[in-house]
Amino acid sequence: MTTDPTPLDELQRRFVAALADPALAAELFGDHAGGADAYANNRLFNRADALAEAYPVVRQLVGEAFFGGLARAYARITPSRSGDLNRYGEGLAGFIAGFPPARELPYLADAARLDWLCHMAYYADDAAPFDLAALAAVPAERQGGLALRLAPAAGLLRSAWPIASLWQAHQPEGGDFPSPDQGGEAALAWRDGRNRVRVRRLPAAESAFLAAAAEGLPLAEALERALDEDMEFDFGASLQRWIADQVIVDFTEP
Repeated sequence: MTTDPTPLDELQRRFVAALADPALAAELFGDHAGGADAYANNRLFNRADALAEAYPVVRQLVGEAFFGGLARAYARITPSRSGDLNRYGEGLAGFIAGFPPARELPYLADAARLDWLCHMAYYADDAAPFDLAALAAVPAERQGGLALRLAPAAGLLRSAWPIASLWQAHQPEGGDFPSPDQGGEAALAWRDGRNRVRVRRLPAAESAFLAAAAEGLPLAEALERALDEDMEFDFGASLQRWIADQVIVDFTEP
């Protein structure tokens, strides 16, 4: 009596599971199970290398040895869900927040969040330049209802730590290294027209406005939030800079 051959999809499923399970590898591959372990190790280190590329500031903060251990610990329990390793590692900040060896660096999780925003900014889709003529054509009485749209490459982070200053201090051009207890910051990460990823520390009013715009709120409400933070907020100057920097790229009408 012969047994039916293992269906291909079941074999593939068991093969993938065996890459992370030595016992299953031994059952499936027998004497060749060591090859499966080697392949699993290659995948583990590939994922860890991808994390090193995506989190350069975190890597500088903790050093190569610590980061290597952190990355491998994360990679062991977090499979890649995409064939593109540039998309791997989104959950590292949450992992760091619960990683016991990182408890003495309470700002490290937010440093990872900003690193990831910068990483995603680099790989985000391009956006067409803002159409100023289309904006000018909207009657003044309807402009308060417009919703400004941030570029796909723009991301915001509000932190209890001086996160933007920390990021800038670890760039090639340098900057003053902030004291962690000097207070929180809001950060804007984006990719400019020269394909460079940049980070700016945002004043409270700009942070409030851009956060409202990211939520899709109408211009009048976004302005109200900004003015609640700073009655001197100069919306016209800020809008010109955001458009020139390709942070705001479009608008929608209700």
